[in-house]
Amino acid sequence: MIANAEKYLYWKTNPEWYDYDNNEQPYLTEKAPEKAQESFKNYLELVERQKQTDIRFI
Repeated sequence: MIANAEKYLYWKTNPEWYDYDNNEQPYLTEKAPEKAQESFKNYLELVERQKQTDIRFI
């Protein structure tokens, strides 16, 4: 669970702010306000950290 979901997921609160490319990766549209852009940046950093972390739950 993410303690502050808004920090990472605010950009998803308005479907006009994002879309998906051919690889089903999200990207922001020109309609995304600054707060959504910051949230998306935080989201991408979180995803990258998760990729670098080699923790597995069994």
